[in-house]
Amino acid sequence: MRRKVKDAYQVLVIGGGHAGVEAAVAAAVIGCSTVLITPSITRISLMSCNPAIGGIAKGTLVREIDGLGGVAAESADHTALQFRMLNMKKGPAVWGPRVQSDVEEYCLTQREKLRTAGVHIIQGMVVKLVGPNSRIEGVLLSNGRVINAEAFVLATGTFLNGMLHRGKDTWPGGRRGDNSAIALEKDLKQRMFHVKRFKTGTSPRVVRNSIDNSLLEKQVSHDVKFRFSWSTKSGIENRETCWLTRTTGETERIVKENLRQSPLYSGRISGKGPRYCPSFEDKVTKFPDRKGHPIHLEPMGKSSRIMYLNGLSTSLPQAIQEKIVRSLPGFKNAVITAYGYSVEYSCFETGEFDGALKLRDSENLYVSGQILGTSGYEEAAATGLLAGASAARKTLGMRRVVPERISSYLGVMVNDLVTKGTEEPYRLFSSRSENRLNLRQDNADRRVYSLGCALGTLSDEKKKAYGKRERKYIFLRKEISGRRLQGKSVEEICRRPEVSPDDIAGIIGFSPQDINEKEILNSVVLDIKYAGYVKRAEKRHRIRKRYGMVSLSVIDDYDAVQTITIEAREALNRRRPETLSDAEAIPAVRQADMDALVLHLMSGSVSRET
Repeated sequence: MRRKVKDAYQVLVIGGGHAGVEAAVAAAVIGCSTVLITPSITRISLMSCNPAIGGIAKGTLVREIDGLGGVAAESADHTALQFRMLNMKKGPAVWGPRVQSDVEEYCLTQREKLRTAGVHIIQGMVVKLVGPNSRIEGVLLSNGRVINAEAFVLATGTFLNGMLHRGKDTWPGGRRGDNSAIALEKDLKQRMFHVKRFKTGTSPRVVRNSIDNSLLEKQVSHDVKFRFSWSTKSGIENRETCWLTRTTGETERIVKENLRQSPLYSGRISGKGPRYCPSFEDKVTKFPDRKGHPIHLEPMGKSSRIMYLNGLSTSLPQAIQEKIVRSLPGFKNAVITAYGYSVEYSCFETGEFDGALKLRDSENLYVSGQILGTSGYEEAAATGLLAGASAARKTLGMRRVVPERISSYLGVMVNDLVTKGTEEPYRLFSSRSENRLNLRQDNADRRVYSLGCALGTLSDEKKKAYGKRERKYIFLRKEISGRRLQGKSVEEICRRPEVSPDDIAGIIGFSPQDINEKEILNSVVLDIKYAGYVKRAEKRHRIRKRYGMVSLSVIDDYDAVQTITIEAREALNRRRPETLSDAEAIPAVRQADMDALVLHLMSGSVSRET
């Protein structure tokens, strides 16, 4: 039974972003009295950057969140404006489901999820932790109120000593219109926790009817009856139109001529930014030969008058941003309602937290989201769920649970952050996993079910629904394995690249009754198609663990290993690791690079010398 006395809870969550919401809901579902403290109740789960959920690997992570009992997937479905399946030119194992979301509806839906779970919400700013590091006792709010708890989750996003930058202007804030948690960062430093500075940025927003759509490319929507959550009864409907434009030579000229006015290039920002979501200044500088950078126009809500310019993140002065925006095709008369900016914030150094996301110097303080060094709503939400569950389990005297990288993207991400750390905001990619052909969005619920049961975040209702799906999966697998057609097993036919799930349904006489059954059949077929690859990936994983101490001294120049990424080659040549284990600990070296190194060492004279 939950227990709560005045200003005392079992789990206290600091921060109401995507990480904070999942942390609070997870703790409440496990059975703890839970409170979430946020500077603004109306801005809970606000999408301060692009108004979208999902993407390559990220969309699969959202499905894992749903499979673990989290709420982000349901909220994404409920507030979706447009759906697209990214990366469809490649195999379905690496497709990336992504939706445009109604920002205001998403905030309201997430707030309702908290209330449904029984989470108490307090509007306020935490300025200090109370008690010794070994066991935190409470938090002090800016109004002098002290709230006690038995375990705590820090989910501060970009608010931890957040500083906003645009041109020569710098002001404190976690995002536009919000305060910065300056005092809390100072308290963490005084407690001898080690922090570093990262940065991210946002794009300008423009008035929709000030844009000439006739000069834009209509963004293709995909109607494939997809939804992130198994509890959503039908596929996402496209309710809005998105558009695409491209920068011009004039756009790039304006940026080049004004780089000195950018805080990124004047030396006023020390934090490292995300390599794979760079500012437009970085795009122009680092890719000078590339012309026509894509800019996606994304509505902030259903029939919203505001469009977000995804791909045009900038912190140049307002006057320069006006020129940049109006140099785009269709934007001659564009009206900017909010200008882009960069935000610099603090996060914990590698080694400060463990696999359950607990700070190593404390027995009851957990961390999630961007304070771990991650980037993105999806990474924040997933780590929030784990941190909230870990805090609740600690409070209730239950054993620690750590996700495994071989079976989930959550496990990949946590393992990377704990063992490798990150030198820039961490973004999830399918190539970070050695088992990515198995870490698909279609089988996410089956892959993480045992983890959800171990964490205690799955409700009885979700367990029952999963059991029903699993019985259907087993039935279809048996139907396929037991059938033959013209002397060949249907399972063998499944493995042919040109054979689709619909083809198999016709062969075995199966007519899906709803979206669940159709997706379960799809998952069965993909499991059969990729079975051989998955076995090989698991074997390589075992080999890599076994031969972690194999010497790399036989490789003189990693540029000769063409099967690893350019980023990995640069890092390996610079760091010169002695063993495979040392190489794996380098942030720039992904799991696909490790696989390539192992194969390189096992081939020819290299493996014999080793």
